Amino acid sequence: MGTWRTAGLASRGRRLLSAAVAIVLGVAFLAASLALLTTAQRGMEDAVAAGVRDADLVLTVDGEGISTQGYDAALAVADVASLRGETAVSAELTAQTWLIGAPVPVSGTTLLEGRMPAAPGEIAVNPALAEEVAVGEQVDLGGVSLDVVGVADFGDISPALSYGPAFAADDATLRQVDPQLSYGSVMVDLVDGADETAAREALLAAVPGAELRTGTEAAAERVAMMTGGTDVIGAVLLGFGAVALLTAAIVIANTFTITLAQRTSELALLRAVGATTHQVRSLVILEAVVLGLVASVVGLGAGLLTALGLLALGRRLDLGLPLPEGLAVTPVVLGAPLLVGLLVTVLASLWPAVRATRVSPLAALRPVGPSGERVRVSRVRMALAVLLVGAGVAAMVHAATSRDILSGVLGGVVSFLGVLVAAVVVVPLAVRALGLGARPAGVPGRLAVDNAVRNPGRAAATSAALVVGVTLITMTSVGAATGQRTAMGEIDESYSVDLVLSAGGEYLEDGTDRVDALPLPADFAGRVGGVDGVSAVRVADTAYLTLGEDMGGGTATVGLDPARDADVVRGAEQLASLVPGTLGMAGGMMSIYELEPGDRVAVSGPGGSAELEVVPFALGYDLAVHVEDLRALGGDAVTPGTALVRLADDADVADTMGAVSDVADDNALQVTGSAAERAVITQVLDVMVLVTTALLGVAVLIAVVGIANTLSLSVLERHREHALLRGLGLTRGQMRSMLLVEGVLLALVSAVIGLGLGLGYAALGVQTLLPADVGVQLAVPWGRVAVIVGVALLAGVLASVLPARRAVRVSPAEGLATA
Repeated sequence: MGTWRTAGLASRGRRLLSAAVAIVLGVAFLAASLALLTTAQRGMEDAVAAGVRDADLVLTVDGEGISTQGYDAALAVADVASLRGETAVSAELTAQTWLIGAPVPVSGTTLLEGRMPAAPGEIAVNPALAEEVAVGEQVDLGGVSLDVVGVADFGDISPALSYGPAFAADDATLRQVDPQLSYGSVMVDLVDGADETAAREALLAAVPGAELRTGTEAAAERVAMMTGGTDVIGAVLLGFGAVALLTAAIVIANTFTITLAQRTSELALLRAVGATTHQVRSLVILEAVVLGLVASVVGLGAGLLTALGLLALGRRLDLGLPLPEGLAVTPVVLGAPLLVGLLVTVLASLWPAVRATRVSPLAALRPVGPSGERVRVSRVRMALAVLLVGAGVAAMVHAATSRDILSGVLGGVVSFLGVLVAAVVVVPLAVRALGLGARPAGVPGRLAVDNAVRNPGRAAATSAALVVGVTLITMTSVGAATGQRTAMGEIDESYSVDLVLSAGGEYLEDGTDRVDALPLPADFAGRVGGVDGVSAVRVADTAYLTLGEDMGGGTATVGLDPARDADVVRGAEQLASLVPGTLGMAGGMMSIYELEPGDRVAVSGPGGSAELEVVPFALGYDLAVHVEDLRALGGDAVTPGTALVRLADDADVADTMGAVSDVADDNALQVTGSAAERAVITQVLDVMVLVTTALLGVAVLIAVVGIANTLSLSVLERHREHALLRGLGLTRGQMRSMLLVEGVLLALVSAVIGLGLGLGYAALGVQTLLPADVGVQLAVPWGRVAVIVGVALLAGVLASVLPARRAVRVSPAEGLATA
């Protein structure tokens, strides 16, 4: 028996080729997805948490920094071997140059000249600062003389050291520059063999109010913060796994149905000469095991090669993302695609095998007509479909309200299965509706509609694979566009202006604590406006105003006019709310002053005082009032001391910010704003869409194979019918047109269903992934949607080519003579 099993598999190699192609594509799709996303996660951890991940413990205090006293107390704990604090200091080098100083990074640093700091009083400078000072020179920072011992490129590991003039030094040196130094977090390395529980208790006692996490936990938290506070990468992995499983199962099941339909007589003859039902089923399953294993190995190799190519392309394009040098190949990356490919192939072969062996040998030797129980089965299917869709939607709604990603993924899979179950009724109805447009094609058009709906199960199977691909690509595109619009809205709420340049202020030499804003140079607006990439510049009046009992000279306050400044402020709603009698504050400033929108606060300045209503307006740590209120409150202290800059939408943010910063440095101006954050988020989302769309494009290739397979089954089942039509006068061209229209109709129906599902899944998915306090702003990239529909129609056209060629190659006499 083993001999005819092996021989049967070899003889049917060409018939199983389409199944092998589907398996290879599906496994390659999953392997590339897992490898790339695992690599991206490693790269992100390296970029934002390399030093944190390697620490034994990480010490933080929510909402506050850790003082130097707390740092020293933690260092004195017996089980602590060493500490590394995250901090930054600012110091004035010259009247025109302010520096940022930070600890020497533990990784990601490239030494360009000299050496790294090895003792207190030594610093290494970045290339921007190296233009001002050279190795071997001394610089005076904060009254402290420091030796420049090296020049280093600190990469993107430490943002404080990557933009503008900056230096790195050890902790003792930073404390000399800024005696009031505090730490955002402290990485703790324990002595070998230390009792972690005892060390935790001692550290918490040494730093009251602190929290402790392991290095792994802290690194994961930082990666989650970079992705919106959720495990987006984990969710994408689950989604991709489900897509690969579902798409491959549909296509493989259809392929085995075709091969078994082609072998009906062979299987019947085997059973007639003594083969049992169990033996025939074992034959099919063995073929599935061998085919699944071989194709999965090939698919795994193809997927890893694809991932390597995409990773190399990402580095060549310099996308600005943290991409590691090598591909992250883990046991999961290697094992999961192989296991999925094998299981999916075996499971997908079970139902066709059972169905093929249910028919008696005698009946299998002649064509079998369609079942007459279609209506009753359709009602059962619709009841099951309603149950699955209802349960899935309920799970997704629950996930969107509770931010439960796993429930959202499971709900999406369950609801999609419900749609596939209902497809046996929905697809024929949709084909009939869209088929009205095919009637002008004449006889081929009418025959195509009739053929497409004659066998509802076949029509549903034909459309299923393409529905998967269109749904996923639509969901990814809409989800990314929605995420980008929502993220931009959140940035606008935290900082509504791309770049804010300020001359700062100075204390008056009259014994008071009054601070007056310094004016910008007269030609400053023209110089900044001439920078390539700058869309608009507005020089705004500025004064320092005092809130309530606020001490220390007041807070920089900018005067704005909603009728004038809409071209430089992105937060249109916030700007419109800044009417006379209001005080605009960012969320952080409201927290500092313990205020909420709608509260009224006394505001005073050199020109007088007034009670203003607090409204949200994101200008960092500056305040905003209507220009009329500023003139009334600021009096003679009002001066044009702030420039608001908006960048063009197509600007190269890095180059434009660099050019603007050069102008600002020449005039000793401070530069803040949201341009850098906006650019990073936009770039990350654009790259995510590019990568995932490329991966999901494989699903479309699988769909083309699926449609071609099921159209091939259609040609096989209607072999004698096609011969009769040819005998009655249907030309070869009309036969090709009939199958072409049939493929296009099924592809169009698949695209419509997939678009609807993709939009719904994207809306609920983004709601699930984003934090609860973020308002989702749905965005639909209509241009990309049009491309999706066009690709789906092209898939229908391409999938009809081979079946049509097979149908017209058989002469009418030969077809009618075939049993």
